[in-house]
Amino acid sequence: MCNAIPRPFTDKLFNGIAEYIDKHTTHVCQAILAHDDIVTAYAKAFEQFEMAADDVSRTCYYLNRIIAPKNSTRMGPDHRPSAMSTGKYRKQNVESLAMSLWKTNVLFYIRDRCQNRLFYQVFERIRRDRDQGDTLHTTIKTVITSLVNANTFTEQPLQIYIEEFERPYLVHTKRYYEAEAAQEIASGSISQFMNKASQRLSQEIMRNNQYCHSTSHTRIVREFEAQYIAAYQHRIIDEFENMLHNERFDDCTLAYNLLNRLPDGLKPVLSVYQDYVRDLGKDIISKLGNSAMKNPRMYVDQLLDLHNKYYHINQQVFSSDPLFTAAVDKAFRTVINGAIVNSSSDGPETLARYCDMMMKKNVGKKEITTTTAEGRKKGAVRKMEMDEGDAEERLMRMITLFKYVDDKDIFQKFYSRMLAKRLIYNTLSSEELEANMISRLKEICGVEYTSKLNKMFTDVSLSSDLNANFKDYVKSQPGSKLKVNFDILVLTAGAWPLNQKDDQKTLQSQKIQIPTEFEKGITTFESFYGKHHNGRRLLWQWNLARGDLRMNHMDKNYELQVGLYQMMVLLLFNKATLLSVAEITAESGLPLADVKRSLKPLIDIQVLLCAGGGLNDTSEIRLNDGFTSKRTKIKVTVAAQQESQQETQETRKAVDEDRRMYIQAAIVRIMKSRQSLTHVQLIQEILDQANSRFAPSVIMIKKCIEQLLEKQFIARHERDTYVYVA
Repeated sequence: MCNAIPRPFTDKLFNGIAEYIDKHTTHVCQAILAHDDIVTAYAKAFEQFEMAADDVSRTCYYLNRIIAPKNSTRMGPDHRPSAMSTGKYRKQNVESLAMSLWKTNVLFYIRDRCQNRLFYQVFERIRRDRDQGDTLHTTIKTVITSLVNANTFTEQPLQIYIEEFERPYLVHTKRYYEAEAAQEIASGSISQFMNKASQRLSQEIMRNNQYCHSTSHTRIVREFEAQYIAAYQHRIIDEFENMLHNERFDDCTLAYNLLNRLPDGLKPVLSVYQDYVRDLGKDIISKLGNSAMKNPRMYVDQLLDLHNKYYHINQQVFSSDPLFTAAVDKAFRTVINGAIVNSSSDGPETLARYCDMMMKKNVGKKEITTTTAEGRKKGAVRKMEMDEGDAEERLMRMITLFKYVDDKDIFQKFYSRMLAKRLIYNTLSSEELEANMISRLKEICGVEYTSKLNKMFTDVSLSSDLNANFKDYVKSQPGSKLKVNFDILVLTAGAWPLNQKDDQKTLQSQKIQIPTEFEKGITTFESFYGKHHNGRRLLWQWNLARGDLRMNHMDKNYELQVGLYQMMVLLLFNKATLLSVAEITAESGLPLADVKRSLKPLIDIQVLLCAGGGLNDTSEIRLNDGFTSKRTKIKVTVAAQQESQQETQETRKAVDEDRRMYIQAAIVRIMKSRQSLTHVQLIQEILDQANSRFAPSVIMIKKCIEQLLEKQFIARHERDTYVYVA
């Protein structure tokens, strides 16, 4: 018929098919409207019609080619079929014609002349589904899909879907969840509200996947979020701290999952979380008070327990979200570096003391507990002994806290002082442990940070060889046998934090009377060292020396391990059994403060007896001939082994001086490289360079700049510009 001669029947055939489909769709529409359940009737009718339209279009394949030669049987959504003639029906392929007539005779007819009963029932079914969950999803899906399929052959295939379903559906969704959310928040707790919101969210996402076109999913879920979450996020945020305090972690997870869906929804929660963890850390430090310095183990263990707890919470509750991990890190950085909470417990210094405590010999045997009950004390002692082998693990865990320290130079200064005492007094628990610790510090802070620490170990190793060579030298010298055996540590002045300058001033003002028993050995060693190391000068650190002294004036011999100052005081009692403090000061050449500090431990263990009350210039000290002890070897506390408040202050001053020197060196280095910089740029460069060691204040930087201007290392070129002076 399409290629009949002399005249084909193409137009007549097309018009006949169009008239038939027009009448058929009109009849189908009336049949649909005859049912009370229009949705089901419409869905069945459309499925049959769509299948029939496809079959007819395939049958009319040749007709389609003639009517629309440039169109395929199934045209794409971006193609508009061309009209080949004017008339009642626009020329297009048969399937496109069928869908166009379905839109006009069924969809638009029900919408315009029947009060849109079809979609009224669709939205009513969706409401019942939300209320009771008993709706047939496939029926609604067919109705909604028909909006897209019926408009497939146009330039905007989703236009009818958006206008007839999506926009009204968004309005219905808003109204429904706005009312339900208001009712839920008023009638129940936040926990119940969040559970309901999470449940509703899952249902709505599933419902979208079943009903709606993929382009609508995001818009519909956002509407739900706006009504159920965003409208009441302030209530969730207000309750979040109580959730943390009461450890309602399931609620925390719900809050996280809900607020994470909103733009910037987690920011207020992160702030609350960070402040909460920070306050817990500050509370720990506040409760420890002054005991943090005396017992740094409690400080470190409690903070580590807090850190591990909230890192575990991040994993379990917040899905290892890096934002919550960063919040914990910021909180701990504030806790470790903040001195406002407890001025007596400085973070870097306390961590250095913890390392010192863990690395000393027999630390595990010391009882460090705040328990008052006897049974609990014994349990604490047993636990300490068991933890002795875990020292390395504890130190590696301490590194976790060390990474939060901003002023790492303070830690370095205190750590090096305490390491020096451990090396000098041979109280290391393990050289391997010390080496591992230095290695970890090197990984975090760089080679320069640990160079002096490594040099200290090198000096001790070289001193061991030096003592062996000295003993061989003494044996080779006729008539040079020493009265006293001794070992000497030769330490590099720049590597050991021993305050050599202060000691030198002390020696100039106070002539210490070294016991005659030591004079020959000291002179011989100086002669030996001078021959092997020409040009080097030895500065004796008498306050750090110690030795063993035997008391043989009683029936039972005792051996005391004392410092050199204490030994000098005790040797004076070879000449007299009763001496005043003033006489001891005059004959020993020691300052009065050192005499009192040396006498106190000897009086405490009753090796010496003090007449009267406290120690003063006129106090008389007598040798205790009736001294007894269960031990024959007694270790007397050496004043130099204890970190005094004065030494702590001196360390702080040394840190400030090192910082000034570091900043000045950085300024010169930067200006030499850049030649010219503005004031703001120079300060920023200094902050960037010093950040790995400490956080310098802008005031200190300005003072260093002024000092270098005075020394003419740099000069002002303009108002706020500096230039390097070669």
